[in-house]
Amino acid sequence: MLIASRSIKTALIGVSSATLLATGGMAEASAAPAQKTTTTAAAAKKRMSSAESESWGYGKVKWTFTKGHRGTFSNIDSYAKDKSCDSKEVYVQLHARTTSGKTLKVNLAQDDWCSGGGDSYNNRTWRIGYNVKWARAVVCKNEWGPNNTCKAGNKQYYPF
Repeated sequence: MLIASRSIKTALIGVSSATLLATGGMAEASAAPAQKTTTTAAAAKKRMSSAESESWGYGKVKWTFTKGHRGTFSNIDSYAKDKSCDSKEVYVQLHARTTSGKTLKVNLAQDDWCSGGGDSYNNRTWRIGYNVKWARAVVCKNEWGPNNTCKAGNKQYYPF
């Protein structure tokens, strides 16, 4: 019986609020719609990450995909760590494969000092202008020649 009276009370409050708004009055919003909006907004974003480690270095990238924005990586955080201390910098890239088959790359954090803590490059946005199929981190060692040594991390597919 409590449930039934609560439902009737909620319905009456809703009708009263609609009447107030229609006549130019003001009504307070209930907490329930705000929670649904927050939940919906949170569900429309997905935090992803990809990492790879080798004896000479480590790289990790985290980013956020937003539903409806397939060509945008937001809130990108990256980290690179030189583990070999051989004066060859270690850097991390974010690779994005588009739905048309192109692979686009952006350089992010790099560490060339072998200073224990590595280096980070955070809170960046990358708009590629194409729909993304998947993305991943790629850690590379600069060999100071035409070809660098690279190792690709795990693919993260666009979740929406």
